[in-house]
Amino acid sequence: MKQTQSLAKLTKWVIQGCRIVQLSLQAALEASQGGHEHVQHSITLHNKGGLAIIWHLLAAETWRLHLLPLLRRQEPAPTSSLPFMLVLQTETSAMTLVECLAFHEDAAEALDGLSLDVIDYCVRQLTDVAAFSQAEQQPLFSPQEALHTLTETSKQGPGSDACHGGHEGHEGHEGHESYAEVAREEQRVRLMLGCRAASVLQLLSSCRRRLPLCATTRLAVTHDVVQLLASLLCASPWKTHYRGKPYVFQDGQWAEQGAEGQDGGPALTRTECQIWATLHTLLMDPETLALYEINSRRRSALLKLRGLLNDAALAQVPALEPLARWLASLAFTTPQAPRPPPLVTSVAQLGESVAGAWRGRWPRLAGLLGPRFLTPTPDALAALATHMAAAWDLEALEALLPDTPACAACGSPAGRRCSRCHANWYCRRDYKCIGLGKPAQVIESRKPGK
Repeated sequence: MKQTQSLAKLTKWVIQGCRIVQLSLQAALEASQGGHEHVQHSITLHNKGGLAIIWHLLAAETWRLHLLPLLRRQEPAPTSSLPFMLVLQTETSAMTLVECLAFHEDAAEALDGLSLDVIDYCVRQLTDVAAFSQAEQQPLFSPQEALHTLTETSKQGPGSDACHGGHEGHEGHEGHESYAEVAREEQRVRLMLGCRAASVLQLLSSCRRRLPLCATTRLAVTHDVVQLLASLLCASPWKTHYRGKPYVFQDGQWAEQGAEGQDGGPALTRTECQIWATLHTLLMDPETLALYEINSRRRSALLKLRGLLNDAALAQVPALEPLARWLASLAFTTPQAPRPPPLVTSVAQLGESVAGAWRGRWPRLAGLLGPRFLTPTPDALAALATHMAAAWDLEALEALLPDTPACAACGSPAGRRCSRCHANWYCRRDYKCIGLGKPAQVIESRKPGK
């Protein structure tokens, strides 16, 4: 009976996860167009959607942290990576919605106590990225893995169940194709969530006076966000070099570093600007600084930032000049003793309730969910594919494309999408569809260069 109820809840969770994907796609499209944001307005007006979005965000994180490692060890190997991908995409889509809500102060204020759950979640993602970068001395998801994924996708085509790769060494089933794809996607999602967490923290810190009273204490004292962001700036996990060229991780993918700054130095990335803005907001506010104790360890970590805040960075973001002067004076002055934090505090609403009765019994839950993730029936897999196809609107995705699509055959700018697979783009009509092996029936959707 309990097993039947768990599977019914899982099916309901799949449907709701697809709706989260639809809402995030619509919210991103409305934000990019600069018009009225209906999704954000509706969630704020009814004051109900925020709870469901953050619950799905924390539930997907719980699955990724506690259940995914156990599912990797189970037998048999998964027949498709589609169920795993849905949960990972649900987490990123929910984070996109949270970012859209945090952008507007009214919507951020409507979250009320849920903003504490968001702050805790963002700190966990940034800590994960920083810890991996410092331990492994490399980013979570490298450009080499990204290019490998694209190559295998082109070989297999959109008709296959998984983007097969040769990534070996994964626990449970070494080198298995579906697990290799899931492992690469998980690493990409973790790095992308870290970048979006930096953005959400910057937005929440800028409107913290409209959040619960303990939000500032949670940022400055409980989690010591200042030290966390300082370590991230020094590690730069969103930057790397591949084949002698600098790469930057932005918009969920690796791209070559753009032009240099005005003074000849490397241009600041979007994530770096957001982290610097958060530090400026927290350290330049007298109320926050009065709560923050600057001891010798914290002082040495903050003084390392002086080398990063050089003339090129200040030329790109002149608003950081007060922070640069404060860091310069920190080496010669003794900060005043911090005042004690307020005794009254708030507890995160969902932090302890998402795991529920399964806390400490993850192997049993993984055993119940194993058949749905590892060996789904053809009907269940078809239903899942139908829900995901309905969630991902191709026309909306095309409107969000930052660059001109590349031809799947030759790599040149393409203006025609295959009408058979609806996934690949081509620059000529006589190319064969990579996914189906048939002549591509192309439809002209957009002109190259737009």
